[in-house]
Amino acid sequence: MNSIDVLYLEDKDLIVPTQGYEGDVAYDIYASEGRLVPHSTFNSIVIPTNLKVAFDWEKAGMFASLRSGAACNTPLILSNGPGIIEGTYRGEIGIICRNTFADNSLVDFVFDVKGNKVPLNKVPNVVKKEARKFFEEESVQLGYNSVDEGNASQVFKKVVPRGTIYVERGTRIAQIFFLNKMVATFKGTDILPDSVRGENGRGSSGTDKK
Repeated sequence: MNSIDVLYLEDKDLIVPTQGYEGDVAYDIYASEGRLVPHSTFNSIVIPTNLKVAFDWEKAGMFASLRSGAACNTPLILSNGPGIIEGTYRGEIGIICRNTFADNSLVDFVFDVKGNKVPLNKVPNVVKKEARKFFEEESVQLGYNSVDEGNASQVFKKVVPRGTIYVERGTRIAQIFFLNKMVATFKGTDILPDSVRGENGRGSSGTDKK
């Protein structure tokens, strides 16, 4: 079985990656801080992990995907899924998320990554303040009117957009896995070799069993 050494920078807020079952191909990584992920945002929400790594960049690449439970039970997706983490990268691995739900009402509850309803007053104030900061900065970026008046003044304080997902600190939010590196050499040509498929694409093989 192939193996690779992965160094990680020790940190008091880091939860070291684990495996759900022995022999799994992927390793679970954890949210080091809580985050609210509302829908209909212009920018993505980055969930911190405090995970900084180094591994042999000539040997493999690291990839990240959302855990299947969160993908199945919530409208969360990875904005750049699968995420690619190069072996030469020394910064924190952040999980870049979007919420694909759509609604225009405000409520006083959120949902966890299992799809369970959680009262907003159970969400730590520091998490709500971070979400409010993101909301205010994005509103300025998009040229919206003041968010300090009317219902907007209470967003991420007493209410949130319906369908907002709460990723709690310590949540196993994503998985990382490794693939062997292959070096590609691109060569120009006047003609490509024939193939069974040819130029057929976009569902050309049909949907029914042949």
